[in-house]
Amino acid sequence: MLMPPPLRPGDKVRFVSPASSPDRDMVLRHAEILKGWGLNVDFGEHAFSKWSYLAGTDEERLADLNAAFRDPKVRAIFTTRGGKGSYRIADQVDFAAVRRDPKFVIGFSDITALHLSLLKHCHQVGIHGHFPWGRMKMVSVPIRMTRCVRH
Repeated sequence: MLMPPPLRPGDKVRFVSPASSPDRDMVLRHAEILKGWGLNVDFGEHAFSKWSYLAGTDEERLADLNAAFRDPKVRAIFTTRGGKGSYRIADQVDFAAVRRDPKFVIGFSDITALHLSLLKHCHQVGIHGHFPWGRMKMVSVPIRMTRCVRH
């Protein structure tokens, strides 16, 4: 199994939207929490795009995902939401880039299609989960909830 290394302060993480379009304000709040962990946060070019119910065309969503996998500075990929659409691009991921430089992919719901594709083609583990506070007031996240991705 490919197990990406845990995140450390100063690591760069990227938000991408391989499925449905996200709530921009919520994603930005989540980004602030990650910055509070000492991580550098950036966003895929189409992270906030909208094309029907999707966060951009299949080509745009796939390009953002593959750009994150290919960028050696990105150490983890946070998906902005599930919904629908990642199954349409899951088998077109740059699997060679994933095997060359494993990094956590964090997401749930429709993102399961990506987790399963990465497992099938690369034997890479993923994190099936999301920000546990959803629309609730931002709170400090207990350390036990972050051990799998933080060192």
